[in-house]
Amino acid sequence: MAALLQKSGGRPNKPSIHIISIAMKTSIMHPEVSVIVPTLDEESYLERTLASIATQNTNTSYELIIADGASTDEGMSIAERYTDVIIQCEEKGIGAGRHCGAKHARGRYLMFIDADTILPCYYIAWLCDRFADRDLVAFSASFRFSEQSQSAKLAEKVTNQYLTMRDKVLEPTLPGFNTCVRKDAYFEIGGYQNVPLEDIEFSRRISQIGKIRYFDDVVVITSPRRLDGMGLLGTLYYYTQLDLGRAIDGSMIDKISKKLGIADLRDYVGIR
Repeated sequence: MAALLQKSGGRPNKPSIHIISIAMKTSIMHPEVSVIVPTLDEESYLERTLASIATQNTNTSYELIIADGASTDEGMSIAERYTDVIIQCEEKGIGAGRHCGAKHARGRYLMFIDADTILPCYYIAWLCDRFADRDLVAFSASFRFSEQSQSAKLAEKVTNQYLTMRDKVLEPTLPGFNTCVRKDAYFEIGGYQNVPLEDIEFSRRISQIGKIRYFDDVVVITSPRRLDGMGLLGTLYYYTQLDLGRAIDGSMIDKISKKLGIADLRDYVGIR
C-alpha cells in the first residue's frame, strides 16, 4: 500500500489516505510514458535528476512519479516542484520503490531512473524511437560517471565494455539506474523484486518474454556512489555477478565476497 502526497498538505499520517499531488495540474490524462524515480534521502542529487526529466525535448506526453521510501531530508520539498505524483511507499528498498511507482503509472512505457542519474534532453524521444521495434520489450542506455577519478574512469570503462559485450554475445543486463520497459511486459513478469542484485534478477526474467538490449548510442550520467560504497573491486564484481550466479549458489557467493574483502552484496539495496 502506498499513500500519495499533496504539496499543500504534507505527508499523510495514515497510509490509507490517497491524495493526488497538486503538481497534477501539469500532468496529461493519458501519458505515453511514466518516468519513475525511487528516492530515499536524495536531496544532494535529486534536483539535477528531476530537472533533466522535466526539460525533455519531446512531443510525447509523460508523467513523473516519485516513489519515496520515507525520506527524512529535504528531498520531497525538491520533488514537489517537479513531479506529477509523490507516492509514499511502505516497503523500503530499491526494487520495492520501483515497483511501488510502477503500480501507480498510467503510461504505456515505464522509464525507471535512479535519483542520482541525469538524462540527455532527447532521452524520451529516443525511448519512443527504440520502442518502434515491436519485438523489443526493455532496454537500457550506457553511462558515464559524474565524477572522473581514476578509479571511476576504470570502472566506467570496464563496466560499459562488459555490458556491451553481454548485449552482443550473451544475455543483456539492464542496469536499474536507467531502464525502459513496456508496461504490459513489466507486469507480465511481476516487475522488480526487492532482492539483492534486483536489476540483474529483473533482466533475467524480462529476457524470457522478449528482446532486451543495452544500447551504447545514448549516454546517461550517474553518480559513482556505488563505487564509493563497494570499492572498485566490489563494483566490478557486482556487474559480473550475473555470470557467477549461473553456476554458484548464494552461500558460495557470500564466501567469495568475504574472502575478497568487498561489501556484502545483500547490503546493496541500501547503497543506492
